[in-house]
Amino acid sequence: MVTRPKKAAPAVMKPDFAALLAGAKLPERTVPVCLRGDLKAEHERLNDELELLEKQAVDSLAGNGGAELAERIEALEAEMRANTYPFVLRGLPGPQFRAFKAKHPERVDANGAAVKPDDYYGFDITTGFEPLIRTSIVDPQPDELQWSTLMETLTERQFDDLAMAAFLLNRGDVDVPFSRAASRLTRLSAAELKPPTG
Repeated sequence: MVTRPKKAAPAVMKPDFAALLAGAKLPERTVPVCLRGDLKAEHERLNDELELLEKQAVDSLAGNGGAELAERIEALEAEMRANTYPFVLRGLPGPQFRAFKAKHPERVDANGAAVKPDDYYGFDITTGFEPLIRTSIVDPQPDELQWSTLMETLTERQFDDLAMAAFLLNRGDVDVPFSRAASRLTRLSAAELKPPTG
């Protein structure tokens, strides 16, 4: 019995670290914020009216004002989109984020343990979130008056959306993501391009 020599495993090529480092960028996220929250109440009112008309088993929604309501709703949606700004946030460099946490240390209880939820976020959430958002936002670049007006205009939910984006950019993973949808579509496309056998 002839023993064949084992083939050596192909060498794995390492990426060029210097080239990767030169192109390194901090993670970014976009949070759309509608600055005309007053339009939402009117949208909800009109939508409720339209849904009521649909339930009333009328022969034609167009004949009972439904078409006009639908047009007004779509116009409101367009106006809300026109008054929505895509806020772009970027993660802070590690030393800058650590300096931020040092400025806003976790609150502690009588035993010296960090209180909840500061122990989860790693900083005092009562003083830290607003400066974290402001430091993380790269577009727009509001001046002091604009920032003050923005803070008075945002709902609690909108503020929370910006706060969580800023937090996750600085404390979340930056692993290579995986899209099941893209992978599935690529496999289907490859199968369609494959020539039939026989």
